[in-house]
This record gives sequence, structure tokens and C-alpha cells, in this order.
Amino acid sequence: MVKNKSIPLDMGPKSKQVTVKMTTDLKDSLPIAILNDGYNMRQKSKWVVEAVQSLLSNSEWEGALLSEVLVKPDTKDVFRIPSDILATINKEAARVAMDNSSLRANQSSIIRASINRRLLGFFTKVD
Repeated sequence: MVKNKSIPLDMGPKSKQVTVKMTTDLKDSLPIAILNDGYNMRQKSKWVVEAVQSLLSNSEWEGALLSEVLVKPDTKDVFRIPSDILATINKEAARVAMDNSSLRANQSSIIRASINRRLLGFFTKVD
């Protein structure tokens, strides 16, 4: 007889692995910034998720996408993003695409803009 293992009730939010197109310079600057902020490299995705939450909490966050229009990504990086945050990113990308298609909003551009804004010091921790 096989016993069923009990499943913990609070498993936390599920996350998905997301590949983000970015420049080599941006990818190379991430480890330094993450370590300088007191995180370790195992917390890279947490650092990025916090950056996304900070950006999207700003009512005029779309302006950050202006700098992403001219970006020519030449590499990729992978992050684990909670499903609820990813759904918000996708919803906002679709909304911005309808309102202003020239911004070319998508997952990568929103996450890239979030990372860039955090690197520039435009970051507020969201609870």
C-alpha cells in the first residue's frame, strides 16, 4: 500500500522561469548591484521582483519604457518570477500596447526597465 504524502497548505506563490533579453552591459552590472544591496546571487530573482514591484507601483511607470525603445539586446538572463507578478506584468504590457504601441511593452522590456531604474537608484521597497 502506498501512502499519500501530505501537501503543505501554504506552499507560497508559484513562480515561473522567465528569460529576459538584455544588453551584455546590463547583465554584467547585475551581480555587482545585487551584492552591493546586501543580497547574494541566489537572491537575484528576489532583487529583480522587488525592482518590478517598485516600478509598477509608480502611477506613471510607463515613462521608464521610453529608454527601452532603443535597446538592442544581445544576451539573455533568467529569473524566477511569481505567477501573480508575471500576470501583472503581462496585463500591464497589454494595456500599454493598446494605449501606446510605440513603447513596445512586453515582459522583457518591463523587467529590463525595472532593473535599470533600480540600478539608477529609483527604487522604493513595496510591501
